[in-house]
Amino acid sequence: MKFSPEIIRRIEAEVAKVLEQQGIVLTPAQSGKRILAIFDAVPIDLAPPLAQLDSCIQRGYVITTVLSDLATKLLDVSRIKSTCGDENVFIASEITNLQPFTDGFSSIVMPMLSCAMAAKLSSGIADTPCVYLVFQALLRRNRVIVTTDGFEISDESTIPPEISELGQNYIETLSDFGVQFVATDQLADAILADGTHRFSTADSAGGRNIITASVIAELAPEIREFRYTNPAIITPLARDLAARKGVRLVAMD
Repeated sequence: MKFSPEIIRRIEAEVAKVLEQQGIVLTPAQSGKRILAIFDAVPIDLAPPLAQLDSCIQRGYVITTVLSDLATKLLDVSRIKSTCGDENVFIASEITNLQPFTDGFSSIVMPMLSCAMAAKLSSGIADTPCVYLVFQALLRRNRVIVTTDGFEISDESTIPPEISELGQNYIETLSDFGVQFVATDQLADAILADGTHRFSTADSAGGRNIITASVIAELAPEIREFRYTNPAIITPLARDLAARKGVRLVAMD
């Protein structure tokens, strides 16, 4: 269904009105560059994801941020406010109306995803504001971009392999739901991309990504560029299939 320009303007005006009631001012120049960032409780260094978000802000994006209640007890909220702006940072338990946060944003970004939240999303259990917002975005088929760093397990890790495998299963399920997984240093590129790019989350061996034909086969028809981090092994069948599908393979050092 196509909407006339007048209908689109009315919808944008209504969204802006609701956002303003929550203290979020939406200007016409910003309406196409609004990102909702949700911070979950994962004890990782804030500097890399905040640097990625700041890179988008410098390009004219407005990052509205929602922190889960537990995230406020683990993360330095002042650093997040310093990057995104004090007026753009909200605590989940203090939000009285979620409606303004389900509309008016081009994408949802999760700079960090906990195993608990991944489990709830995979099971469709939207019992907290943060999980609800992400799940609603998935139901509407909006872009949801999530970093995978929180699920990376080193060889020296003491985490039982059964639990580690659970995390990988959650990633596979959420990928099927439409979640776009990227490494933290690819976050800004993913936000700025128009949806025709895809980033590698392939298995690894000996420190190298392994990109097989099945990885290329699973790409959506609109994908025209597949970016992967070197060093990587690309099988001949994968290269052949990418060429036939018109997908450009791009190495990112």
